[in-house]
Amino acid sequence: MALCPNNAIDKKLAKMYAEKVTVNLDNRSTLDPEDFWKTMQMIAVTNQAMMHIKRI
Repeated sequence: MALCPNNAIDKKLAKMYAEKVTVNLDNRSTLDPEDFWKTMQMIAVTNQAMMHIKRI
């Protein structure tokens, strides 16, 4: 298996992906912010409870 210099690989990849969209730049979220914060609160309470259990 032959090895190529990194810049040759970089050029090949740049050519391959020149016309492709590889990221989603939409700022729209389908998640309700209130549901997000409720979920984060549940995770935080669970983590806090687990930390307390490990200390006992």
